[in-house]
Amino acid sequence: MRTDVIAKVGRVVALCAALAVLFSLLLLAVRPWYLSWGATAGEAAATLAGDELLGAPDPSTRGVRVAPRVSTRAITIEAPANKVWPWLLQLGQDRGGFYSYELLENMVGTNMRNVDVLRPELQQWKLGDKLWMYPPDKLSGAGHGVLQRLDPGRALVFGTRQIGTSTAQPTDGTWAFIVQPIATSTTRLIVRGRSVAVRSAAQRAFDRLVFEPMHFVMERKMMEGIKARAEGRAATPATDVLEVLMFATCFALFVGAVVRIVRWPTARRSLLVIMIAGLAFQLLTFVQPPWIVGLLIVLSLVVLFEVVHYA
Repeated sequence: MRTDVIAKVGRVVALCAALAVLFSLLLLAVRPWYLSWGATAGEAAATLAGDELLGAPDPSTRGVRVAPRVSTRAITIEAPANKVWPWLLQLGQDRGGFYSYELLENMVGTNMRNVDVLRPELQQWKLGDKLWMYPPDKLSGAGHGVLQRLDPGRALVFGTRQIGTSTAQPTDGTWAFIVQPIATSTTRLIVRGRSVAVRSAAQRAFDRLVFEPMHFVMERKMMEGIKARAEGRAATPATDVLEVLMFATCFALFVGAVVRIVRWPTARRSLLVIMIAGLAFQLLTFVQPPWIVGLLIVLSLVVLFEVVHYA
């Protein structure tokens, strides 16, 4: 009995070490990369529209100014700025959607529907209007940002609240969409997120390990969706669903390997599956290789999982 307990403790320690390696990779290597995905050093360091909107300190800091947490992402669109701007104006759950993974959005109850044509009636904005991310009748009406700056043809900036910030409190973040023409038929779309919310240790862990990675995956897809539509390319809903299924399969195999190593005495080989599945999940969600490459990765991982299980 004692030998079994020691063996189980050893497996748990090995599991914790493997998870520590994966999380360290995420935080030390992947996170800095996705916080500035696609952006040049100049764009990441530049002062952009909306940066001026977070001047007031958070009340919980008793007047101490909080250094903003910032992400700056950018993508080049082979279309003039006036072809990009209308797609930005359609952003919103009650407008044209977010051009991201509709299946994932609807799995958490957003009732999202991406609109793949321009509709003038969905493009009217004025200061104070709400950018709905959830239906207004859900989350007690908290799932929205508020338009705080509008530079026609150039910038949309929304005030946002971090998870846990009450709607009775001032906004503690911004989400800015910047359109920068760089040639007659080429445009840079820059998306900047900023926050000055004071967060507890648990909240910071949640932000870095859960919210930020998920937000990047969805925001990147949104930017690529805007790019495709502005360039006149058709949406790819079938491929989007396939990618989500690959994400889910990879994550399920990762969780399955974790369960095996904890519960089965002969499951040490599952450490290999945990490491490979964890790396594959980060590759598929963050790097997003072509779907055929992703499919081969997932199928190889399924085979490895079964081989390890029956070895």
